Order: sequence, then structure tokens, then C-alpha cells
Amino acid sequence: MRHTHFEIWNYKGIEHLRFDLSTTPASHVYTLVGLNESGKTTILEAMAFFESRIRNVDPISQPGFSKNDLHRLIPRHKSGIFNGSIKIEVGYELDPDDKSKIKEFLANDLGFYLDREMNDTFVVKLEFEFVSSVIKDADPRLIYRGLEAWGKTKKAKKVRALDGDDWRKLVSFVKTLMPHVLFFPNFLFDFPDRIYLEHPPAPVPVHTFYRQVVEDILHTYDPNASLEEHVLSRIRGDASILSYLRESLESVLLKMRSLVSQRVFSEWNRIFGTTAVDKEIVFEPFKEPIEVNGEKAERIYLQVRLKEGSEYSKISERSLGFRWFFVFLLLTQFRGFRGGTERNNLLFLFDEPASNLHSAAQALLLKNFGQFPDNATLIYATHSHYLINPDWLEGTYIVKNSAIEGKEADFLHAANTKVTLHKYREFVATHPNQTTYFQPILEVLDYSPSKLENVPNVIMLEGKNDFYTFKYICEIVLGGKPSLNLLPGGGAGTLDSPIQLYLAWGRNFVALLDSDEAGAKEKQRYQEKFGGLVTGRIFTLADVNTSWDKLGLESLFTDKERLRIQNSAYPGASKLNKTHFNRAIQEAYLTRKDLEITQTTVNKFQKIIDFLEKSLKANESVQPVVKGRKRK
Repeated sequence: MRHTHFEIWNYKGIEHLRFDLSTTPASHVYTLVGLNESGKTTILEAMAFFESRIRNVDPISQPGFSKNDLHRLIPRHKSGIFNGSIKIEVGYELDPDDKSKIKEFLANDLGFYLDREMNDTFVVKLEFEFVSSVIKDADPRLIYRGLEAWGKTKKAKKVRALDGDDWRKLVSFVKTLMPHVLFFPNFLFDFPDRIYLEHPPAPVPVHTFYRQVVEDILHTYDPNASLEEHVLSRIRGDASILSYLRESLESVLLKMRSLVSQRVFSEWNRIFGTTAVDKEIVFEPFKEPIEVNGEKAERIYLQVRLKEGSEYSKISERSLGFRWFFVFLLLTQFRGFRGGTERNNLLFLFDEPASNLHSAAQALLLKNFGQFPDNATLIYATHSHYLINPDWLEGTYIVKNSAIEGKEADFLHAANTKVTLHKYREFVATHPNQTTYFQPILEVLDYSPSKLENVPNVIMLEGKNDFYTFKYICEIVLGGKPSLNLLPGGGAGTLDSPIQLYLAWGRNFVALLDSDEAGAKEKQRYQEKFGGLVTGRIFTLADVNTSWDKLGLESLFTDKERLRIQNSAYPGASKLNKTHFNRAIQEAYLTRKDLEITQTTVNKFQKIIDFLEKSLKANESVQPVVKGRKRK
């Protein structure tokens, strides 16, 4: 099962917003970009809030998550007199395995046999109603739409919809199949040296959260392990008398030590390309006497330290980069376990990840995001251009707040607060002058390097369709060889700026256009505009092969191939749709899907690649020389 959308009404600064996760091309990584105070965190909080309520848990006791704070969710400009509802609707899509499990549950546990297929999708709406800014009921109203089961028991004669207690039992079972939402606010990355398991001091939310992480670690190696039974009760016991308690506790902590060290540092080595040897994470139990309401009690905690050879150090004593990545790996490796089972589908939410780390660390994190398993979806908010991946622009959204005046949130007007969400490409098209809202992305695409930076040779392409087609062929079909640096334009006539930049920087490039009328016309225009500076650099497909005259890149595929590729994302189509074909290529690249490409077509693209590489090599030593006037 996976999420299809989140729709939010009257949640803090959100009047109404829909975040669609079912658009094509499909993606596993979504990026939220916006200014400070634009509402990025509010969107992530709303998603996590829904998760906490639907499962009756309170994973992070921060404002807006506990029952006492529900009134703080009312939009600021409506807080005086609010007669309405805070609502969050989430859509889900069932996969064949989900339907099979539901069918089996209905038959075995309820004696109810389906007569027809269940809907592919259903929605759950969470609603809190307020009158004059006072909540009517702290328990939410939950509405399920589309979750229907039609069938009958063995003795029944008529087909009916499942209802009553049996339907509520079905809902409870379906909840176990729902993808879990795991929210990681920035404050969680301030890892405590002590994880208090009982009677925690302030700040309580951090210790409450990490207490659950400890339980997740226990569940990872033994689904039946209990923090209370196998850790807390043994620490409480008098180990000097009950030696078996001490031995049992030591055994559990050693297993945790081995598991965490192996998982975290194996991932560490993969990300950083290093070999971390003689490194272990050690858990040591302690208890200290305190008074609670005038009575004697004990505060129980685990001290977490890094062991390197014979040396021990606190996590807090290590570098900021080590601490951040250690926590990141710890959370992503173990939060997927809850109740002893690894979740089939997970939605990770990260708020401004690695924002306080240097650019190289952010680049490593971005690379790691792209290597998340297929069963995980990732949504992260950022204002750092180092955390923008051009490959993921189809899943990039701009978050805008109408209360912000100017470049930053220096002045906020509560009456104007309205958080909205826009797909990146649509926002750029409709708000071409509001560059501050997508400045992080512009910094990736319009960037002036220093002399010390190694700006790579680049192949400029007409647009995103050609970009994704080449990326798919090079990375998926040809296995990453060769590795080409591709720059997508916005059409055949939009490469003026990148050409000017590369000429000014004295860096090597070539451009490939379609050989249709538009491509041939723009090639001639570039040659007339830049003259000899672009000799041997601007090409059309006809320059690669004269038989490809008047063709676009998609025409290098056979008609059958194009329809087959299109049907991989739009099944059942009998006619070719150019837009759907290009979206199918994008989705195949983003999801690393294997498509059936004939060797003849692969050979055509290999010929283009060889031509472009040869052209780049021929231009390596050819740099423009700009002559200036002699000074007198």
C-alpha cells in the first residue's frame, strides 16, 4: 500500500492544500523548497499529525502533537472566532498483495467471502470541529471512503456490503497494512549522551522519542523483545544479589551493541566510501536516585558511547558531521521496525536535513537519498541548493506563504497567512518574476563557479524529455557507462544563456538538437549569433546520421517500442501519445524500471554518444580568446 495524496484544511497557516503523490512520472523522492517561514515544516507536521492520530500514538510531544495543544493548530488569523474544522485527508492505493491479505483476513477471521474486487484506492479523513475556537471533542472524527467489501458468508444468499463490527474489524486490519509515516524534525538530531528510559528530565520529547528507538532496536533482532521486561526490570533489580539479571541484561545490551554497530557503520562505509574498523556503539545501564512527588524513585538511563579500539568517547564530543550522520543512520535503519515487523512501505519526512553541515556533507546526504530502498518514499524540506537534485525536478514543489513580504520573512501579516504548494515547473511558468521562491533551484541551474572548481564538460540538450531519455539509456540500459554530464534546456531555442556562460568560463561543451525544422533553425541562429566561437559545437541529429534528417530524438525508437514504453506507465493504450511516452521514460528512469529496448535502438544511441564524446574531445584544447584594446 502507498499514499496517493495528502489534503489539508485549516491547519495552522494552511487554509487548503493538496500534496499529490500519484502524479506521473512516479517518484520516490519529493523535495519541498521555500523561504524560511514559508510553511514547509507545517506541511510535514500535518502529515505526521495525521499519522499520530490514526494510530493513537503520540510519537513526538511537541506543540501541535499532544491533545492539550489542539487549539494551537487553529490558523492564527482565525484564532479569535473559529467556527469550522481542522481536516486532513489521506489517500491510499492498494497493491495486489494488500488485496490478497485482506481477502484472506475476511475469509479466515470473519467468514466473509468477497464477491467482487475491492476498490484500488480509498481515503481516510481526520476532522476536529471547533465552535468559537473551542474544540467540541478531543477525539477526532474519522471518515473512511472507498474502503468497501462486498460479499457474503457461506450460509447467506444475498451479496451485501460488510458493515457493523465486522467492518470495524476490517478497518483495524487495514491499518496494519498502511504505510507508516516517520517524521524527523531537526531537534531529534541533537543526540543525547543519556537516553532516559524512566522519569526523564527535560527536554522530555527527545528522551521519549529515543526510548522508542531503543525499543525499535530490540524489535529488530527479536520481535518479542520488550523494553520493560528485558531491559528496565533488569536494571531495577539488585544485580549484586540477582546475578542472572545482570547476565541477562548484559546479553541484551551486547546484542544491541553488535546490531547497531554493524548496521550503522556498514551504511557509513557505503556512503563515505571508507572502512570504519574497530568502531562500536556501546550501551551502558545506569540508575540515579530522585524524588517524585515527595517519594523516592529512580531515574533509569542508558549511556551511549562510541568505542574505538580501547578508547571511549561521547557522541556529543565528536564532530558535528559525525553526530548528524550517526543519528541519521541510526534513525533510518531502525525506525522502520515497530511491533517486531519491518514495514513494507515507509514514508520518511525530513525537515531541513543537514542544514548546518558543509556542502560536501549535504552532497553525500543527497546521494544517500537516491539510494533509499524501493519500499520507501522520502519527502524533505530544504532551502539549500546543495540538496537539490536536478534529476528529481518532477517531484520538486515550491512552498509559498502569502504573509511573507520581500525576500525573507522579515514581516509577517497573520491576516494574509496562506501556505500554498506548487509543482516546480508549473510555478516557474506562472510566476516568472518571483525568483526568490525557487532561488535554491536557480542556484543549481544558474551558477557561477570559482576558478578552483572543476566545472565538467557538458552536453546541452533541447529539454527535459531528451534529458531523461539519455539518462535512462546511459544509466539503466548501458549501466552507467559512459557517464555524461547533461544539461536540459527549455526548448531548442533556450540554450543561449548556458552557451554564453560556458564560453565566458572557457569550459568545454557541445549541444545536440533535433533535426526537425525548429532544431535546424535554432542551430543556424546560434551559429549566426556566436559565430566561430561555436564552430564544431552545435549539432542536430542529422549531423550524426544523415538518414535522421527531420527527426526528433523519440523517433529513434520504433513505433512498437514507443507504444510498449508508453504502456509501462499508461497500460492499455492502443495509440501513441507523445506526452505519455515521454512521461513513461521519466518514470522509468526515476523508478529504475527495466524497459524492453531493442539492440538496434541501443546502437543508435551508442552512435550518438560516441559522436558527442568525440566532439567534446576535439574541442578540449579549443578555448575562445577575447582580445581587448591595448592600454596607452
